[in-house]
Amino acid sequence: MFGLLLGLFLTLPSLSLAIDNTSLNSTTLLKHQKTYGLVFILPKDKVQEINARTKGLIRETLLKHNLFKEALTYNIPHITVLHIHNPDPTTPQKMLSALKSFPKPFSLHLTHFLFAPASPNAVYPWWFDIGVDKTLGYAAINAYNLEATKAIAPLRATPVPRATGFVYQDSSSAAKSQIQDLGTSGLNRIKNGKKENFYRPHVTLIYSDSALKNDTIAAMQALQNDFNATFTTPIKVDFDSVSIVELGFLGNVLREIYRINLADGKIYDVEKDTFITKK
Repeated sequence: MFGLLLGLFLTLPSLSLAIDNTSLNSTTLLKHQKTYGLVFILPKDKVQEINARTKGLIRETLLKHNLFKEALTYNIPHITVLHIHNPDPTTPQKMLSALKSFPKPFSLHLTHFLFAPASPNAVYPWWFDIGVDKTLGYAAINAYNLEATKAIAPLRATPVPRATGFVYQDSSSAAKSQIQDLGTSGLNRIKNGKKENFYRPHVTLIYSDSALKNDTIAAMQALQNDFNATFTTPIKVDFDSVSIVELGFLGNVLREIYRINLADGKIYDVEKDTFITKK
């Protein structure tokens, strides 16, 4: 009897770490608790450049279509590596411990704007992005996504809520498989000996959970076409750090937690304003 109880006790930690995918069987989105992620934060000078060329027209378009919340949504501009949903407040520390290596400093070309609904028929959520050209450091961060996904995805408690419910039901079979196995889609991994190369790095300029209407769709498509006609030269951005962050439901970065220097590997605890040693 004692041995049985001891066996049950020893299995409790593994049970508590079980990943809950039941929200994928629902028609509603999972309630958001805490999302953490690994991201490349854009340098302030490049954020200012992008804002100077896009923010005025974006805000005017949003206000014209009564998208007031979207005009006010806070975000630290970034390129995502991976997001995970887990209410455990120690998740960022676990993410830091799980990451064994980081890419070297790199540069990217930002180009091509895109209006991006969560899935083909979902009326929300949706985003408006600027993409990344497959030049310069693209190959390096594409390879790193595979490594980071393998390290961090197992730390999730559930899929990210914005990929559950009706969004999951409306997703492609390939996306569904990644959401089931990794907690979100758009990642690189090796499954059954075959590489899935679905990572598409981008910078998001609009985050929305407002239901799409025909006039909103038309406005976003017009904005996409306008910017793509105007931005004929890619914007070069240099990255020298990667950060562990907390995000909102839509994937907007709310705060930076750890910043890792890609040149020397030093880890900066943003909240405590001090450098730390990885445990």
